[in-house]
Parts: sequence; structure tokens; C-alpha cells
Amino acid sequence: MKWLFIVAVAATVQAETGHDAWLRYGSASASQATVLLNARAELTRAGQQKSFVLTVAPDLQNEPNGFRISSSAGMIRIEGGSDAGVLYGVFAYLRDPDRTNYNSNPIAPIRWVNQWDNLDGSIERGYGGRSIFWENGHARGDLTRVSEYGRLLASIGINGATVNNVNADKRLLTAEYIPEIARIAAAFRPWGVHVAVSVDFGSPQTVGGLDTFDPLDSKVAAWWAARADDLYKAIPDLAGFVLKADSEGRVGPSAYHRTHADAANVVARALKPHGGVLLYRGFVYDHHMDWNNPKNDRARAAYDNFAPLDGQFEPNVIIQIKNGPIDFQVREPVSPLFDALKLTNEALELQVTQEYMGQGRHMVFLGPQWKEVFPKKALKGVVGVANVGLDANWLGNHMSQANLYAFGRLAWDPSLTSEQIIGEWTRQTFGDIPAISEM
Repeated sequence: MKWLFIVAVAATVQAETGHDAWLRYGSASASQATVLLNARAELTRAGQQKSFVLTVAPDLQNEPNGFRISSSAGMIRIEGGSDAGVLYGVFAYLRDPDRTNYNSNPIAPIRWVNQWDNLDGSIERGYGGRSIFWENGHARGDLTRVSEYGRLLASIGINGATVNNVNADKRLLTAEYIPEIARIAAAFRPWGVHVAVSVDFGSPQTVGGLDTFDPLDSKVAAWWAARADDLYKAIPDLAGFVLKADSEGRVGPSAYHRTHADAANVVARALKPHGGVLLYRGFVYDHHMDWNNPKNDRARAAYDNFAPLDGQFEPNVIIQIKNGPIDFQVREPVSPLFDALKLTNEALELQVTQEYMGQGRHMVFLGPQWKEVFPKKALKGVVGVANVGLDANWLGNHMSQANLYAFGRLAWDPSLTSEQIIGEWTRQTFGDIPAISEM
């Protein structure tokens, strides 16, 4: 059993710039080498004077990300089902040091952010500056901000990050980029955040040089398997792939009159031996269709494409479904695909970046909207399009940080109220000031 016994010492206070978001305690310090060491470092950074035991508990390992906090005789014990669970428990304790003797488990094992970052350093729908991952076609030389982002994500229980645009650059699956993805993964790893990559379905042809990308062709299956093998040799804890196909100009299985199950399964089978998952986006429609034709119903497109395929997907395929059937609109109904798929893994996709909510210029708290759309059923995952950037405050303005915070908290526990979440964020961001907290 791994454990750490510590007595944390006070840390010095530094001026706040927005860079530390809701983690505005103590002095800046470099990321530690392991998840458990970072858990200990957070208590030190926060100036905690109590005694703590941090440990992985065997009886919690059926829920690796869960944790238990207990206190006895002046000792705070924080136990997790894994090293990451311990870290989440530390952040939960620091969020509310007065609350002890409870345990907490996330509602879904997959809690990821999607970053729509391009290899040239730009970000699609990014209002917080340029990419923290990429610049001029390569991974940044200094990935300090990636580690800092990992800390922010860990503090709200996020365990995965897709580091490139869902409209995937084909180059990312070439041998040249595997070491670059590995460097990014290394920056995230000490915070329990696993890297995933978006892939292009046509890659067996455009990257692999095959004469086809037909998902039922054995050469295509072998190519995907070889790519996965190469990636996992360099990044053993790679979370998996995200795939957007037959949507908004992206190639897909329709080129060969195949189904989305055919497409998802050939990629998922390549990931399966390594424990990887495929998040296959349910956002599928023909963007060239004539909107004047009443038979072209975009709101039905995802349902029409995926409902007939229920039960035909590999176990490590998760259909990633936008909260509504159109496209993250200000007000639209919950996607009917959530109820249609009875035998297929599902992930809810939310948009943290404010594409339809003022492009990062307007002050909008999205927690109440998201509360309305969480399906009343078990989810395999919750995914948020975050799109943080190099700006000091990550998202273009301080207040937008509340949405990233709310996404993480709801991805862990959607029973939290909007008032609870915004209260937590306000106290951690601005301090426990009555004039603010009572507004």
C-alpha cells in the first residue's frame, strides 16, 4: 500500500493575476514528479497546519477516482481508489476544510476536456489566446502551461484532455508527431490527466498510403492497429481517440456505404488491447443540404444515423452526443439520441467556450443550462469543449473561468445545484467576502 504522512507548512502568499483561477492560495511551485507528490504539495502550498495521511485504500479500488475523507484525533486521512483519487480528495478537502468524514465518487469514468487546438497554434472557437500545446506545426518547447492546466483540471476532477482540434490535422498520426504527443502527455501525467487525440477517418489513405480507408478492408484495420501500437509504445497511458466522421466536410464511412458502427469499431478494435477508448461524435449531418427542403431536418440527423445502430458498437466505443440536437444553441431541447440508445455507451458533450454565448465577451454562467440537459440515465462520460489559451486568465476573461469550474463539478456530480457551484467558485476566486458571496 502506498501512503504519505505529512505535516504541511505554511506557504507564502503572492499577488493574484487571474492565472491561478480558483486555486489562489500559496506560492507558485513546480509540478512534482508523481500524482501523490502533487497531492502532498497542494496541502503545503495551501499552508495547511494539520497532520495528514494520504493513502490508496484497497477497499476503494473498485472506483479508482473516488475518495474518502475522515478525521480522528487531529489527523485528517484522505484515501483514494488510486493516486488520482487521493489527489481529488485533497482538492475536495481544500475546497471545504470544514467538511470531513465523507466519501465521493464520480458519476462517469470519462471526464474529459476537448481542446480544438490546431498545430499552427490557433484555436477554433478559442477566446483565450493561442494554444498552450502547439505552435508553428510542433509542440511548444516550453510546456509549463500544460502542467498548470493539468493542475486546474485535476482540481475539478477532470481526468482526460484531447489536445487537438476535432477537425483533425492528418499529420498528427504520422511518426513525427508521436514524440511530441508524448511530451504533452508527460506534462499532464503528474496530475492524473491522460492525453487523447482527435483523428481523421481518412488517415489510412492520406497518411498510410493505402488505396482505401474502407473500414471493412483488412488492410485498413491493420493500419489502425499498427498506429495504435506505435502510440501506446510511446504513451502507455494514452486515453484514446476522438473521431468526427461524415460531418461538416469530414470524411466518413458513407464514402463506402458503410455504417458509423463499421467506422467506430475498426478504430476501437485497434485501441482495445491497450485499454483505450474511442469517443465517436454523434454530431453528424450534411452541411451542404438545402435547408429550404423540409425533409432535410438537421435536428433529426444524429437520431436517424445512430438509433438504428444501437447495440452494434464495440464495448470501448462511446457515442459523444451534444446536449442538443442542433449545435450548442442558446436554447434547444435535449438530444433525443440519449434516450434512443439503450445498448450503447454515451457521453454528454457540453461547450465551455462561449461560441453561442457572446464569444467570451459576455458574462454568462452556464451551470443552470447544463443542469437542465443532464440525461436521467447512466453516462459513460462527460466531455466539455474548453479551449483554454495562453492568456493569463486562460479563457479570455476572469468570469469565464466559472464555466470551466462548473463543467468539472457537474461532470463529477450533476446533483450539485448551480447555487452551490457558483458559491464555491466565488469563495475560492475572490475570498469569503460577505459583500460578494451574498450577491
